Amino acid sequence: MKKTIILSLCLLLTGCQSVKEEGEMIKESLNKHNNGIYTTTVDGYGGSFDISMTYKDDKIVDVAIGENNETPSIGGVAAEQIAKNVVEQNTVELDVISGATVTSNAIYEGLRQMEKEANKENTQEDGNLVNGQSSESEGQPTK
Repeated sequence: MKKTIILSLCLLLTGCQSVKEEGEMIKESLNKHNNGIYTTTVDGYGGSFDISMTYKDDKIVDVAIGENNETPSIGGVAAEQIAKNVVEQNTVELDVISGATVTSNAIYEGLRQMEKEANKENTQEDGNLVNGQSSESEGQPTK
């Protein structure tokens, strides 16, 4: 009798784990974006600098602005504000920061490119972008 109960419990728990795993797989398949960290280089007012954007469960969870030569009180402030706004609003389609148009446009252009690269519709099963870029290209997700 005890063996039957224990066996039944084991089967029940195993079945629950499978359902949970299936649920996670379905959730992942519904996401529009691949999880990962995407990076690119943009040309701001003070020169080129790197930016990165991290997707997790179809949400932008981080935007990082690399070391740059933007005017600290103008472009530097704008860059940090853009990063904060993109994460909070989970979109890259926001207005430029007045007074830092060149920096803002450069960052948004880079963010839109990374969003496009993260989009599952633009990625083939082998991880390559539909436009032919290899998975080792800049902007591809890192694991």
